[in-house]
Amino acid sequence: MNPTRVLLLAAVAWGTLGATARAQTYQTDRTVETPPGARLHVENPAGDVTIRTWGRSAVRVQASHRSNTRVEIQTRGPLVQVGVQPPGHPGNPVSYMVTVPADMPIEVHVIHGNVDVAGTRAPMEIDAVHGTIRVQGGAGTLALASVQGAIVVTGARGDVKAESVNQGIDLTDIRGDITAEAVNGRVRLSGIDARRVTGETVNGSVSYQGSIRSDGWYRFSTHNGSIDLVVPADAGATFTASTFNGTLETGFPVTLREAKQGKQFSFTLGSGDARVELESFNGTMRIRRTGEP
Repeated sequence: MNPTRVLLLAAVAWGTLGATARAQTYQTDRTVETPPGARLHVENPAGDVTIRTWGRSAVRVQASHRSNTRVEIQTRGPLVQVGVQPPGHPGNPVSYMVTVPADMPIEVHVIHGNVDVAGTRAPMEIDAVHGTIRVQGGAGTLALASVQGAIVVTGARGDVKAESVNQGIDLTDIRGDITAEAVNGRVRLSGIDARRVTGETVNGSVSYQGSIRSDGWYRFSTHNGSIDLVVPADAGATFTASTFNGTLETGFPVTLREAKQGKQFSFTLGSGDARVELESFNGTMRIRRTGEP
């Protein structure tokens, strides 16, 4: 055989073996017992983190990665730390499935990857740079932040603070106070029972459907977008609506009081005890009662 052809075939074979080695997936599966009051801390520069719950006082870590890096699970008192050495990177992401007790507080930090948590009854702190954060459940305080990703929360029984720069925020069936702030994306709040709510964005719409408590304070703001507010039929609140180039629409007759000429109006429903503030620089502000079209 032609020596040149032999060398070419050898090079192709070597390249194929190298690609196969690089594509090989390594698996880690470890379980550690945890003391009462334990907390989880996960650092993952690249790769998704999925967290589920079970009935054991233990943390199970299942990790999938493309090189033989070392998955580390360290327990320091009540703290359970999960990470890899050397750290993962976009070319070698590490995907985690972590199973924890339902009442274990959670802290997750991700750069490139999504975070998905379901079934917990505990506080959590989660942030991502490039990734979506999804949470089902949670209690206490939920602090969630993403730069290039959406935040979606369902069924939380605690206070929620959600911040997103370039995606939207969607909170549904929440029993607790809310602060939802976006820059480029919508803010959607549905099925809310809270005493204090802030929903703000710069470029996007804001919508709210939920309670208006007599001792509550609610603020909704957008620069370039609309506001759609659905309140209970028996809501008692004083509404203040501010705009520069927008309009105010209500699904029921109200008597408007002009607070600032051409820019700010107010009206009262029922007792007027709660405070509701709406502000849109360019956009329509709509207020409807539950059941109205």
